[in-house]
Amino acid sequence: MPSAGIRLKAPGIIHEYVRSGPVHDALQQVAGLANEELALEPPGDHETAPSNSTNSEAHVVEIKNRGDAYGHLTADSARAARVAAPIGAILEHFLDREIAVGDLVEQLITSYQELDMLYTLLPMVSLKVDPREIGDAIVAEASKSLGCRRVSLMILDEDGRSYRVLASRGLPPEVHNLVIPVADSIAGAALGQADLLVINNIGERPDLESMSRGAYESESFAVVRVPLTAHGQALGVLTVTEREGDPDFTSRDRKILEGLSAMGASALLNCRLHEAAHKQMMCTIHALASAVDARDQYTHDHAGRVARLCVTTAREMGIDDAVVLRQIELAALLHDIGKIGIPDAILSKPEGLTPDEYAIIQSHVKIGARIVKHVAGLERVAEAILHHHERYDGLGYPAGLSGEAIPLASALISVVDTFDALTSDRPYRKAGPVDAAIREVQRCSGTQFAPTVVDALESVVVRDQRFSRGATTTTTAVCA
Repeated sequence: MPSAGIRLKAPGIIHEYVRSGPVHDALQQVAGLANEELALEPPGDHETAPSNSTNSEAHVVEIKNRGDAYGHLTADSARAARVAAPIGAILEHFLDREIAVGDLVEQLITSYQELDMLYTLLPMVSLKVDPREIGDAIVAEASKSLGCRRVSLMILDEDGRSYRVLASRGLPPEVHNLVIPVADSIAGAALGQADLLVINNIGERPDLESMSRGAYESESFAVVRVPLTAHGQALGVLTVTEREGDPDFTSRDRKILEGLSAMGASALLNCRLHEAAHKQMMCTIHALASAVDARDQYTHDHAGRVARLCVTTAREMGIDDAVVLRQIELAALLHDIGKIGIPDAILSKPEGLTPDEYAIIQSHVKIGARIVKHVAGLERVAEAILHHHERYDGLGYPAGLSGEAIPLASALISVVDTFDALTSDRPYRKAGPVDAAIREVQRCSGTQFAPTVVDALESVVVRDQRFSRGATTTTTAVCA
């Protein structure tokens, strides 16, 4: 029977491979060519050298992969060494394959995690128009995916000289009020990096350690550049630190951070483009509203005042959705745009209107709705314009809607428009005092106006001095 002249010392990944089965039998046959037997020593950690041997003829064959030692074969004689070498080559080939498979599995897992993250996060941020909401979503995902206690997303100011914290986790609230200079900061250093700036031990980077402005429980940092590829410039930096358990950042972590950074940059860029488009649209809308106001010397900035007070009143009612507030603002600015189609002789007539003239005046809501509904995305605004003369009791026009059937923006405009008219000079009367105007709309609450809107308007006017200026004469009744 052959002797055990070849001994294998290797970690579990190899030990399990050769312990039994076809591979074990094949390697034993290779050893048998030299009339030797392959014996397995208990598995252990990676070793770079064998333990001392008293046999002066012992030959050692190391098993390596990518420069790292994963174990060794010890042959007790030159004869045994002749087959130990091919056995070592077979094991290195196996090890290379297993590590490659492991790397592939890790890549697949990372890719799956990335896809899962994108699938979950992308719908969450793609439709948002508030940068803070996007920042909060990116920071929350970075903290969860990487197990980091501190995460911050900082955005460059327009001049590119300083940062402000858009969103954070694990940092005190006051950091959002800080202005952080780009110069002499770790975040600033990240802007000059072509790759991710990953620091697994800040103590090994004294050039950056001196820039640190905080006390951290961990020396492990990852500062990631957030590219703004549309202009080839950096938009800001996503910083993650203080990992739970303090492990180093891996290639998987880098890919997740790169994905988060790219998604965050794209979403924030969309916000900027959306805001720029909105500003341009608002300039056009203000010009249209001013054109309507200019037709009547008594209605200067009427639409602007109604819009501001409508938005403030809506907030008082607990409405904080940015899209809804924007629709209310646009509808209020354009609520009288249809008066462009009303003859000046009727629009500015100081005395009472005939039934036919009043019918022409009423048509301005339909004219305005037709003008606005042709603009993509303003369908709700057109609807609010159409119904801003409906009454809570159903006696308004053009559709006789009542109660909750009246769009909220229309109900807001109805009340605020009346309040502004009562506190402004008109051809047929002077402006009335604010307190009398409030009493009048309260008197019409539940008949002409929605009670919840009236109550919110009163709270705003009482609290906010911007809306409390008025003349000192008495108002006239506006509803029966």
